[in-house]
Amino acid sequence: MPSFTPSTGTPHGISPALEQYIEAIADLLTREKVCSVSQVAQQVQVSRPAASRAIRELTEQNLVEHKAYGYVDLTAKGQQLAKKMAARHNALYDFLKDVLQFDDERANLEACRLEHQVDEEFVGRLSELTKLFAGDAKLTAAWSRRIKRAAKT
Repeated sequence: MPSFTPSTGTPHGISPALEQYIEAIADLLTREKVCSVSQVAQQVQVSRPAASRAIRELTEQNLVEHKAYGYVDLTAKGQQLAKKMAARHNALYDFLKDVLQFDDERANLEACRLEHQVDEEFVGRLSELTKLFAGDAKLTAAWSRRIKRAAKT
């Protein structure tokens, strides 16, 4: 049994909503050197007060640094979490795209939804399965035929 549920948090101990903020901040910081609460709110598609509350909570958890009216930054702990989340997203995306053969958009959408619900062991096993398919052309071809047949029914 998993030790978490969607209502109690993610495998990393914070809610899926707060994980979205970590992802948004990391994304903004890769595109720009700094990010503001307003930019975070816009990226997450919430009001500025809602983003401020979330950032305050993330600051209390030592995932984010933010001083009143200043820029938002990830702490070392926040950066580590963002990297884990990105790796989890990428592993799920690769599985959905390469093994289940969803198109880019659908694979990304499903990876975004799943990434907040699965733990590292689950993702590790999916990654191994993805590698198995990538390394076996016969298996991949047989699987592709099976998926195409299933799609027709």
